[in-house]
Amino acid sequence: MSGGSPLVPLHSLYKTGYTAIQYRLRTFAGGRWADHCRPTDIGFMMTNLCNARCVHCDIWKNKGKEAFPTPEQYNTMLSDLRAWLGPVHVYLSGGEALLRPYTTDVLAHGAKIGLFMEMLTHGYWDDQSRIEKAALANPWRLTVSLDAASATHDIVRGREKFFDKTSTTIQTLLRVRKEKGLGFNIRLKTVIMAQNMDEVSEVARFANSHEGMDVFYQAVEQNYNTPEDPRWFEHSENWPKDPERAIQAVEKLIALKKQGLRIGNSLQQLESMIPYFRDPDAMRVAIQSHTAHEHKPICSALTSIQVQPNGDIISCYGKPPVGNIKTTPIREIWENRPRWWREGCCLNERCTTAEKELLSIGNATSK
Repeated sequence: MSGGSPLVPLHSLYKTGYTAIQYRLRTFAGGRWADHCRPTDIGFMMTNLCNARCVHCDIWKNKGKEAFPTPEQYNTMLSDLRAWLGPVHVYLSGGEALLRPYTTDVLAHGAKIGLFMEMLTHGYWDDQSRIEKAALANPWRLTVSLDAASATHDIVRGREKFFDKTSTTIQTLLRVRKEKGLGFNIRLKTVIMAQNMDEVSEVARFANSHEGMDVFYQAVEQNYNTPEDPRWFEHSENWPKDPERAIQAVEKLIALKKQGLRIGNSLQQLESMIPYFRDPDAMRVAIQSHTAHEHKPICSALTSIQVQPNGDIISCYGKPPVGNIKTTPIREIWENRPRWWREGCCLNERCTTAEKELLSIGNATSK
C-alpha cells in the first residue's frame, strides 16, 4: 500500500475473523459472553454540518460552531485502536467529512498504520484538491453517495448540478488511482426511496462499468437529525407510495447480484428490504440499526463506537455519551461503558409491538 503499511491478505483474514468472533460472542449461549465483545462498528463523525440539501436528511439544517478534537487527538485514538484491536475497519463520515480540512490527514494516518480506513463523501466539490488528497491517502475504501446516474440525483440531494459534480469526483478518484497505481476501492452508496426507486439498478450498472468499484444500497429511513417518529413513513414524501414498485426494484437488484454484478450488500441484506417496504412498522428499528438481515435484535452497545464531532463517544443512539476522547483513552471508555444489554436496552422501548413479535425481543442479546 503506497504511503503506508500494506493491507496484506493476512490483514483481511484477521478483519473477517475478528468480526465473526465478535458476532458469536454477542449471540452464542444466549448472549452470556456478550460482555467480552469488542467493537466492530467504529465511526468518526467529523462534523454535523453539510453543504448538501438532501431530502432524506436534515443534518444540513445544523448551524453554528463545533468543538472538535484536535487532529492529534483523532490520530491518537486511531493509533490506540490499532494497538488494541488490530487492523480493523474505521470509517470517517459526517455531515460532510471533507468540510473539515484535516479529515484527509486523519484518513492518511489511519491508512499508514494499517487500519481498514474508509471515508464517505457526497462528492459535491468544485475544488477537487480535497478529493485528490483523499485518494492520495490510499485508504481501504472511498465511498461516494450516488442516488441515481442522472439528474434525479440533483433532486434527492437538493442542489443543482449535484450529479455533474459527483461524477467529476468519481472521475478524479479513478484518475488518481490509475496515475499513482493505488489500490483503494471505490464504493457508491445509494438510498432507495420514492424519488429514485425506478433508477437504482442503473447505479449498479454504472459502478460495474469501472474496475474496482461497487455499490451499496440502503433502504430509506426516517430523516437523520429529526426527533424519532415511529410513524414517519405515513407522512414522508420519501416513502414509496407504491411499495410494490420499491420491492420490484429490490428484486431486480437481487437478480443483478446473482448475475455477478458488484453489489456490496449480501443477498440477506437485500432480501430484508422486501418485508420492510411491505410493513415498515415491523422492521423500522432493525433497518435503522442495519441489522435486519440478522433476524435477531442486537444491542448496538455491544459492538458500536461512534465518535461525535465534539469527541463524545456514543455506543447507543438511545442513550447518553459514555465518554470523550479528549479526556479518556478509547479502550478505557469501552471497558467502562454501561452494560445496557443486560438491563434497560432501548430496543425494548423503541420497537413497536409488531417488530417485537417479529424479532422475539425479550433480551437484546438473545438468539
